[in-house]
Amino acid sequence: MMPIYFLGLGFAIFAVGICGMVASRHFLVMMLSSEVAIIASTLLSTMFFYFSVNGDIIPLLLSLWSVASIEVMALVVVYRYLVKMEIGFDVTKMSNLKN
Repeated sequence: MMPIYFLGLGFAIFAVGICGMVASRHFLVMMLSSEVAIIASTLLSTMFFYFSVNGDIIPLLLSLWSVASIEVMALVVVYRYLVKMEIGFDVTKMSNLKN
């Protein structure tokens, strides 16, 4: 049986991440909010794995953390590339684009 406070904490952190993505239009804040949502999903999946399988959780944690670190490195590389190419990060201007 899974403790309810882990579920509540995971869903609360996920909701904060989603609200941050919806409320902000700045690139870095949106990426940080997506990371918060991914951390919450990692917490939920780890909790589910631990309480349903009752096995060794170390391989699951290592795989999740390696994927998260690769994602952060990719975001930093994309951000540096966009800054170098002098591309604006204001998402509000994208609404003016025509099809």
